[in-house]
Parts: sequence; C-alpha cells; structure tokens
Amino acid sequence: MIIRTLAFLAIAGTSLADVDVHLKDGRRLIAKALRRDGNSIILTLETPPKEPSGKPGTGDFGFPLSNIFKLDFPKPSALYTASEQIAAGKPDDALKQLDPVVTYFMGFRDSPGSWWVDAALLKIQALLMLKREKEGIDLAESVARLAEVSENQKLSRAFIALGFTIKGNHESAIPLYDEAARNSKRLEVQGLIAFGRGESLTAIGDKQKAAGEIEKAAVSYEQALLSFLRVPALYPSQRSYLPRVQYGAARAYLGIEDFDRARASLKELKEQFPDSPEAKLADQLAADVDKREKQLADPQAKEPPKEVEKPSA
Repeated sequence: MIIRTLAFLAIAGTSLADVDVHLKDGRRLIAKALRRDGNSIILTLETPPKEPSGKPGTGDFGFPLSNIFKLDFPKPSALYTASEQIAAGKPDDALKQLDPVVTYFMGFRDSPGSWWVDAALLKIQALLMLKREKEGIDLAESVARLAEVSENQKLSRAFIALGFTIKGNHESAIPLYDEAARNSKRLEVQGLIAFGRGESLTAIGDKQKAAGEIEKAAVSYEQALLSFLRVPALYPSQRSYLPRVQYGAARAYLGIEDFDRARASLKELKEQFPDSPEAKLADQLAADVDKREKQLADPQAKEPPKEVEKPSA
C-alpha cells in the first residue's frame, strides 16, 4: 500500500495528493490514499483522535465501487508533459512519463474520475510514432475491451476504429469513427477520431484513384480534408495530433492535385514541428507533389505518382 501511495504522489505531481471521493448518497470523503480490492475501493481516511488532546489517526474503509459517484483524482502532470513531448517528436520521453500513470490507473480503469483512458490514449500515440504498431493495437483493443464506465464504452469504438486504420481495414473503420464522434464529447478522443478518420479516408481515396474511380476518390479526399482540418479549427489544444494532421492534409491535397496547399501544409509542418517523424517525411512528399505537378504540365508524362510514404496512424 505504501508503494501504491508513493507512486500516486509521484504521478500526480503533488506533495500530498488527497483525493475527493463523492458517494452516490451525497457524502464527500477526503482520502489520504486509496487502492482497489476486487469490486471495492479501500480508502485511507482520517479518524478522530482517541483522546481530546490527541492527534487524529487514520483507518482503512471499504466502499463498493457501485456506491461511488466519482473519484476526483488530481490530473497527473505527466499527461501535460507527455502530450508536449509527443508533439515535439519525443515519444520515448513521453512513454517514460506515461508508463507509471497507465500502470497505476489500470486498477481504477472502471472508476468514475480515472485518468486511465487519457493516459492510454497518449501512450498509443507514442507507440505508433515509434513504429511499435502491435503494442499500440494491443493497447487500443485493451481499452475497447476493458472499458466499463458508460462513457468509455461509447468511446471504445474510436479505439477499435484506430486498430482498423492501423491494420489497413479502412472501410470498416469509417462507420466506427462516425459512431464514436456522435457519442463522445472528450476533446482528446475527438482529436483522435479526426486524424484517424482522415487517414482512412485518404487511404480509401488513394485506392479509388489507383482503380480509376476519380470522382469517388475526389470525394474521399475532400472528406479527409474536412476531418483533418477539424483538429486545428475545433480542437486546437490537442497539439499532439497536429504533425499527423498537417502531413495527412498534404497527402489529401496531393490527391485532389491542389499542389499549392499541399506545399503550404508541409511548410507549416516543418516550421512548427521540425523534430516530428512527419517532418522527416515532408521532403519526400514535397518531391512527389512537384513530380505530379510536372506530369500534369507535360502531356507526354505517363508515369503515375508513386504511393507516398505515410506515418503510422
């Protein structure tokens, strides 16, 4: 129990991490520490002194999880730090911040007020940036499978869809993204939905274009752009998604042969996130944009543009 308490103090970034516990009967308790025991939460609470001049003591008290309205955990500072590190192209550093948070809150994953889903979502992004797709998929599927809180059950569709995007099953991903977007108001999940949906729609557009279905491809690329551009327009606080969004938007602009906007998106990517994995791919994509533009300008150019390299979703 001491180890759990010290771990919590470390991840919360506070010197004394008291946790407000709100019960469904209206009572509010202040827990000095807490731990999971089956379907109960064990709270360490302050007890009255045994003597009038004595000091208060502490005791452990168990409450069924079904009786708890919310555990008001302080937001771990690691969630802020890891988000910035992911946006800066430092997924290894982000994982060091996130691993203890994910581990601690795993025991409270189905408790109202837990930060497990938030930490797991950031960890998935970091794993994908490191090309550790299998671990990212496994964690995404774990979130979907273990989500027990009503809100998390609804947003689990986004994690299942992300798994489909990573595996290349883009047609199956789209309806799940759409369902998750309707059912979740969490900004970080909406950001994931926007870039994941954009990735799948761009891939669908590439497939349609290669098959000669030019009009269908144009529709897919336009929808991808609308999805990508939701992140800076509606979820500007979700900076960790922006490098993928800018690179993905450039791919979609290339798909509809809007070369100037494709270049502008890549220029913005390199200026704002020069150390991100996507920025390292930007020069090659810019070369593909130039090549395609020259092909259209030269009626004798028959070679179609090659499939561009894309980062993990």
